[in-house]
Amino acid sequence: MPAESDEWTVAGLYTYPVKSCQGVALRSSTVTATGLQYDRLWMLVDARSGRFVTQRQHPRLALVQVTINEKRGMLELDAPGMSTLQVALNPTDLGAQVPVRVWYDTVMGRRCSAHADSWVTQFTGKPTWLLYKDPHHPRHVSRYVPAKCSPVPQAGFADVFPLHITTDSSLSDVNLRVPHKLSHTHFRPNIVLTHPHAAPYEEERWTRVEIGRDCWSLFITSRTPRCSMPNVDLAVGAMREDKEPMTSMRTFRCVDPGKPSFVCFGMQAAPQRVGHTVCVGDPVVVREYGEHSLTEPL
Repeated sequence: MPAESDEWTVAGLYTYPVKSCQGVALRSSTVTATGLQYDRLWMLVDARSGRFVTQRQHPRLALVQVTINEKRGMLELDAPGMSTLQVALNPTDLGAQVPVRVWYDTVMGRRCSAHADSWVTQFTGKPTWLLYKDPHHPRHVSRYVPAKCSPVPQAGFADVFPLHITTDSSLSDVNLRVPHKLSHTHFRPNIVLTHPHAAPYEEERWTRVEIGRDCWSLFITSRTPRCSMPNVDLAVGAMREDKEPMTSMRTFRCVDPGKPSFVCFGMQAAPQRVGHTVCVGDPVVVREYGEHSLTEPL
């Protein structure tokens, strides 16, 4: 039986300003057009190929610590052996436009600065640019989004949807079946939900939830197919040689009827409207249930 819906609670909030670098834990956040504030508005791009760079190619990105310094209006990046890089949180002097492919979408970015490019190039060891998502070229995501979700959701440099959800009960089940203990950080959610008596993977039956005292709606759009990034040892910034946890998860998390070969964990989501504030401790009520199937590419 599903858990009583009114017992679900927001247990954690995370934003990842630079795609594939460390996240920032929050107590509260505004829900913007592209997700939680500052989430994945910056991204590293290979200057030669034009492809975006993640922990799949450079697992040492897991060592890049990100700080949101709102008092100074700066995003600060720190990494072992590197000086602190500062870039404007809300840049107005936008650099050259760079179109970049993020999976199935072409997304317009703007180069931050020559200094930022030099910093990320030194860290990766190859010519690399730091891009900021061009605010004048919205990236709409409509796949799996119900028509009543209006306006059409947007995303920054996230893989697809503006929000990603995981639950404590599902992570606990995974940890019973894999050789290395995992945290939510390995799966990079924006919103972590908890419930004292929930069964694992209940969230895979949800299609709409309401969050907070003002009951703003969040549409649950699809399961999240996983790449190899959970195999990164976050303490040292290197892929685990045993290819875990993905090797083990392949034995019990290939569950989506549309893509039965995909390992899935977590749920993609899109807010019905923006401008709300979400806080740790907010109540969450499940309002609608349904089936999910990845019948087309995310």
